[in-house]
Amino acid sequence: MEGYVAPRQSMARVLAMRPDEGERLIMVGIGIAIGALGFAMFGERGETVNTGSVVLGYLVTILTGLFQYYVLARVIGFVARAAGGAGDQEMDRTLVAWWAIVTAPLPVVMMISLQNIESPLAGLFLLGSSILTMILLGAYIAQTHGFQSTARVCGAMIGILMLFSFVLTSLVPMPG
Repeated sequence: MEGYVAPRQSMARVLAMRPDEGERLIMVGIGIAIGALGFAMFGERGETVNTGSVVLGYLVTILTGLFQYYVLARVIGFVARAAGGAGDQEMDRTLVAWWAIVTAPLPVVMMISLQNIESPLAGLFLLGSSILTMILLGAYIAQTHGFQSTARVCGAMIGILMLFSFVLTSLVPMPG
């Protein structure tokens, strides 16, 4: 709960514990399991579902979670240190692992919202979950790297994502 209501304090507490790689991977694994459980509970159902595709979906979920853990930690560390951040690579992996476990229920909320997209609250839940995910990541980065303002970190993240999307859309041709 502290991860949501006092994110910087929770990140400071987790960093003070100095989890090793195994403990961080357990956090990531729990996050992946919660996401997979959400998919199992609220994903496609019926006779048309192919068991092989479901197993492949779970395998892709696990590999994506591990890829996110290692690559996102590297990217966050590179950008944060370039901006004057004080954290090291181990702390970057800790923050991504903590973020993965804290935000694990949010994709489930998003999936439920997408299944009920005709509901007027579905869009609100989708938007709220996305914003909460970004704010929590910004707070965890700010705490890990010694930045004073979570809002500035979130603004920098949005700016970097916008720049990346502009570059990507200019390189990838539009269909049609």
